[in-house]
Amino acid sequence: MLIQLQIISLVSALLWTQTLAGKSYYVTKSGKDTNIGTSEATAWLTIKKAANSATPGSTVYIGVGTYYEAVTVNVQGNVQDGPITFTNLTPNKIPIISGKETKKTSADGTLNIIYIQDKSYLRFINLELTELKAVECSGVRITGGGTNIELRNLHIYNIRGGGENGGAMAITVYNTNQKTSRRQVIIDNCTLHDCEPAWSEALTFNGNVEQIQVTNNKVYNMNNIGIDFIAGESWTGKLGVRTGQCANNTVWNIHSIYDSSAAGIYVDGASNITIEYNEVHHSDMGIEIGAENKGQIATNMTVRNNYLHHNDKYGLAFGGYDSKRGRVTNSSFTDNRFEQNDNNHTGGGEIAVSYASSNTFLRNIVKPNDQNVILLADGKGGLTNVFDYQKYYPNGKDATQNNLIFYWGNTECNGLTTFQKKSKQEMHAQVFAN
Repeated sequence: MLIQLQIISLVSALLWTQTLAGKSYYVTKSGKDTNIGTSEATAWLTIKKAANSATPGSTVYIGVGTYYEAVTVNVQGNVQDGPITFTNLTPNKIPIISGKETKKTSADGTLNIIYIQDKSYLRFINLELTELKAVECSGVRITGGGTNIELRNLHIYNIRGGGENGGAMAITVYNTNQKTSRRQVIIDNCTLHDCEPAWSEALTFNGNVEQIQVTNNKVYNMNNIGIDFIAGESWTGKLGVRTGQCANNTVWNIHSIYDSSAAGIYVDGASNITIEYNEVHHSDMGIEIGAENKGQIATNMTVRNNYLHHNDKYGLAFGGYDSKRGRVTNSSFTDNRFEQNDNNHTGGGEIAVSYASSNTFLRNIVKPNDQNVILLADGKGGLTNVFDYQKYYPNGKDATQNNLIFYWGNTECNGLTTFQKKSKQEMHAQVFAN
């Protein structure tokens, strides 16, 4: 397990998290929407009522119980008065919002438990969202431009029914507005599991979205990609996801139902994302940095200090989709730990590189499985990157550097020394007994 570190980044420093003293509103199972909502005795009955009535800087306290409703948020805070916060009333007792009876779609035609469009300064804390089923739906769906949205300590699960033309996702952040970005989004300490996001992703950002913080979350038991940052899809516009931090998340049991190639954490064409101190295990793949769309480049990515282990295929893959679509450039992959990946013995090993250039892969610890396959670098697009200073631990009793296998283009290099001579890479690598 990784030691959970407190991450202080530029993104989190920019995000508005202070709670100002403001009005309090209450929602309870014994309330009435005709009440004034300003005390437990005069509480409202529905969260929808609060989402239409709360004022900037206020806190909406939600009582225990299950609320069968879909909530479209029609209010917002502001920079002067502060955000509107929706949270639990009773300490250690989390209210449940169920989509089981939800039939009315949101403004964008999808089904959602919480829907936010073009709103800012909102916080959702200590809530449980569950029981929603549709071909395209989300536990929380944020669309359009705006700033300062925080999702903290949410438990989202059992979002089902996703299909090829959609997906049943835990959290979705989309923005097709090219003039106003969706910025300063925090998703922290949430638990997301047992959803059916295929053919989409469990926790996904797409379009004109920037200054993202995804930290301390648990994401597991999903039928496609766990966490995704996307740019370059034509329907979202030219501007794509950029600038963010993805740190201290634990992701496991992520398996695609249609191609068995779902990464726990995936970047598809986005830029300037720091991915650090995450653990990804027992998934199709660990982390993938790619670009699927023609003309799109994933650039200035920082992938460091992650623990990637026991995944079915690669621990890490980076590069464009094919010779005509996508590239990964000017990114660094440093100080990560790879252990026992390629569980399915595909022969691909720990690290795969396709159409990528001017990237650095340095100071990583690599402990392969009994195949001892380290690297698969594509001969047409994966040979113009820098590999050095790795620490390798060959698998097997009395195993040495000669047991390590590197695929460099069309050449199979048996042993680190052979790889060094062929590639002129890894001139400072070290080999240790496992």
